[in-house]
Amino acid sequence: MLDALVVGAGPSGSRTAWNLAKAGYETTILEKSKAVGEPCQCAGLITPRTFDYLGYRRPVLQEMNGARLWGPEESSLDFQASETKALVIDRPDLDKSIANKAVDSGAELLDSHTFLGFERRDNYVRATVRGGEGKIEIDAKLVIGSDGPASMVAKCAKLNSKREVLAAFGADVKGYKGRENHVDLFVGSELAPRFFGWGIPTGPSEGRIGLATVLPHRPKTFFRDYFRKGAPSKLLGNAKIVNLISGLIPFGTRNPSYTDNVVLTGDAAGMAKPTSGGGIYSGLISADAAFEVVDKALQKETFDSKTLSPYQDLIKKRIGGELSKGSHLRRAFLSLNDKQLSEIISILGEPKVKEAIEKTGDLDYASLAAFSVLKAQPKLVKFAPLLLKPFI
Repeated sequence: MLDALVVGAGPSGSRTAWNLAKAGYETTILEKSKAVGEPCQCAGLITPRTFDYLGYRRPVLQEMNGARLWGPEESSLDFQASETKALVIDRPDLDKSIANKAVDSGAELLDSHTFLGFERRDNYVRATVRGGEGKIEIDAKLVIGSDGPASMVAKCAKLNSKREVLAAFGADVKGYKGRENHVDLFVGSELAPRFFGWGIPTGPSEGRIGLATVLPHRPKTFFRDYFRKGAPSKLLGNAKIVNLISGLIPFGTRNPSYTDNVVLTGDAAGMAKPTSGGGIYSGLISADAAFEVVDKALQKETFDSKTLSPYQDLIKKRIGGELSKGSHLRRAFLSLNDKQLSEIISILGEPKVKEAIEKTGDLDYASLAAFSVLKAQPKLVKFAPLLLKPFI
């Protein structure tokens, strides 16, 4: 019998498996794809902090120290920081590297295996899995659900909670006219309603573009328009699509993210940041928290909900506060119309406000910039007073 069955070989799942295997626990990772990290469902933008937390580095395609913001009514703004704010990476490479760490530490990786469900037995679970030779059953003391926004583990464990889910669509392109070391961001109802679009340089005349939005809006429709009109078309011109990217982004932490014999991590637990949609760093934090709780449960041979409950407190303490502040900022953003967005972009261009953004902007901790920007220009509160007052 396994100590832990980890479902999903993304960063949070492989990190959890790595921790467990390193501690000597018999661990198996299930990955439904034949190749870990494929197909890519991520823009591949992380902070340098992510590598620091991970404990090792992988190749970096570009270092980002600036951004161009494109908004409604032809509004725009350039930011230039004095330090690297983000790194463009090969996301499949990162996923593979963490999975390899887990395997090197003793975990088993079963690719092309799909988790179908589980039944609880006496202090363990029996999972049903479909592999290349049909269905098999795997017994494990614990199941770690790291299987993304549409988590089958969460569904089977009845860990349901109301969440906002965005659909993202994008592509790697050749012929992208981006600015070196700068990310392009697109906001407004005609470019990316209810979220934003992005353009990320990945090499000479190469980039990764896309957007995310919510139903009934379809990201693919807006993506096509990026080549024909508005600010994105100025940067794309005759760019050619090399590879398509799509995925889901869930907002809202599942509470609880555990039950008898089950713990959820990463996007399955709702670790994506409401301000950027990124979830690698916060997912790794959830993985380490899961290991700490699961380690104690395995030592006690007790896997009930009460024993696993400290997990929720750990993720709340370590990243939950920032995710909650991010939710406030997102609700403030959703309350804005195009005219207000254009006015805000103009205010953000004021020297003291722009300086605050360039100094404190942080993909992982957007609330830091929110605090400093509102301190520099308190009149921004008028755009969403009830939601933004906590940041003053």
